[in-house]
Amino acid sequence: MFLSSYGAIDELTVDPGDPVVVDTGHVVAFEETLDFDVRRVGGLKSTLFSGEGLVCEFTGTGTVWTQTRSPDAFLSWLVPKLPSQYGTQQSSG
Repeated sequence: MFLSSYGAIDELTVDPGDPVVVDTGHVVAFEETLDFDVRRVGGLKSTLFSGEGLVCEFTGTGTVWTQTRSPDAFLSWLVPKLPSQYGTQQSSG
């Protein structure tokens, strides 16, 4: 298997009776032995307009692999470094 992530990959062990809650933007993979529920944290307005506020709660026995950076954080870092579509023109003289 090949995995791709933004940042490092962390391995979290889920044990029965000890659920693990992870922001949806950080989930990379998980074992099929786990059950999960996606739920909202915070208000409906923040979930709809920011895309944030969703988490996965994993229960059962198995492993969840997470990334240390979210795709949004990566894009926030990358976009300002991209060349501008309309570069500034140098004036002559």
